[in-house]
Amino acid sequence: MSESQEDIGPDADLRDQLKSMESKLRRLRDLRQQHNDAGKRHADARNSIQKEYKKLREEIDGLLAQNKEIRNKAKAHQAKRDAIQQQVRELIGQAKNSRGEKGKKSPILELSEVQSQIDKLENMLETTGMSLDKENKVLKLIKKHSNRKKELEPLVAEEMRIKVDLDNIEGSIQELKAQADAEHAAMVELHKEADELWETIKPRFEERDFKKAEGDRLHESFLECRKEADEVHSQVVTMLEQVNEIRDKLKQERLEAQSWIDDHNESVRKALKTPDQDDKMAGSLTQALLAGSSISLGGSETGSNANARTDGRSSRKANMRRSGASRGNRGRSKPREQ
Repeated sequence: MSESQEDIGPDADLRDQLKSMESKLRRLRDLRQQHNDAGKRHADARNSIQKEYKKLREEIDGLLAQNKEIRNKAKAHQAKRDAIQQQVRELIGQAKNSRGEKGKKSPILELSEVQSQIDKLENMLETTGMSLDKENKVLKLIKKHSNRKKELEPLVAEEMRIKVDLDNIEGSIQELKAQADAEHAAMVELHKEADELWETIKPRFEERDFKKAEGDRLHESFLECRKEADEVHSQVVTMLEQVNEIRDKLKQERLEAQSWIDDHNESVRKALKTPDQDDKMAGSLTQALLAGSSISLGGSETGSNANARTDGRSSRKANMRRSGASRGNRGRSKPREQ
């Protein structure tokens, strides 16, 4: 069946509808692919910007940790400066026969005094000759101061411990003031370094925030494309079901038409089949011939009738030849006389 015949056939409407729906289905698939491609581009851009954001954030975290370490060092120098200044005030008060607040010494100053007493007594034992009784008294004092030292040491951090010469209070005060000034200068220098580092960190915060916002925007665009692609996909699925339904109908109609044609062709073949092509009929004719019966195949006859018919045809052909010859002689002119 040609295409023009199909177009005007009984299923022409279904075919037109199928073509229209297949065309729309292709457009929907193209649109879905466009949304998927756009979503992929947004996802790739998002992943790239997020990778940059992560790298920048790690860099900022490292700089912040470095800045915090510098600040902590500055705080340590500040604490030591404050402790030294407190000891200076207590030494000044001691020089004026004052014991400070509520008549109590700070653990730092008391530890310094105890250590100084121990050093003096040990030096006395090594350099001065004394009686056994006096030596025992000195040893008892050393033991007493050592016990007190053990009590004070847990109260004073290692970096806060200082040495004070009790025989030279004024000199110790000046030395402590110099130490306090050095600690203050170190603290100021560290704070300056931390401030400079902070100035390099601040612009990175702006860049970090921009990259985060851009990554969020690209992610939202990706989600929007995915949503649109899903909506189109739903339409594609629905349309595909309808297309398959029409295809099934057309296929069923073709199968029915082909079945009708096959049945018709088979009936025609059976109607046009000659006895020599029919095994059953050939077998029955063979049996009839063997039995001596007369049969006719396709209008031909056997036996006396066939011979008579054959003889009749032969005599008629001979008469036709003779009559033709007579007509030929009548039509000729007589020969000329010499």
